[in-house]
Amino acid sequence: MATTAAGRHGNLDRSFKLAARSLLTAFSREDVNRAFPSFTDAERERLYQMFIHVIKSLHGNIEEEFQKFCNEIEVATALDKVDQFVEEQNLDVLSADKTSIEDVKERMSKEKKDEIEHLKGLLEKTEETINALKTRIERVKEGEDMDDTRDLLKKVFFMTLYHAFLLLPLPF
Repeated sequence: MATTAAGRHGNLDRSFKLAARSLLTAFSREDVNRAFPSFTDAERERLYQMFIHVIKSLHGNIEEEFQKFCNEIEVATALDKVDQFVEEQNLDVLSADKTSIEDVKERMSKEKKDEIEHLKGLLEKTEETINALKTRIERVKEGEDMDDTRDLLKKVFFMTLYHAFLLLPLPF
């Protein structure tokens, strides 16, 4: 039981870290070059290196804050209690004389079918998102929305640098 709760907490932790990384690393060197065409190569490289430094620091800070939050609200303990409750409920259902094997089999089958439908819905949403992103990429490649994209990237980049300068001392 404790292993399952620890596993659930570990899954939560890993999922959070993956989500944070994917959000914070969506800006490449090429993006910097496109966003700042009037800068020299050396200036763009310096900006990119500062951005990488800021992103690494933000990763650490976000993960640390997430751990503190999980510890404050005792996520592991809550997951352990949920797991214990689920186990007790499962034992009650299986030990009752009223429940037949066929009833359990039928309920499990229905739950699996519902889960499959839910996953199909998630897959459809993901495919729609991917198609929208592909369309957006094609428009950017064709030169459409380039000014809007450049302005957005500049805003994101400078907002990130601004917040980083407020939070972290720079090593240079």
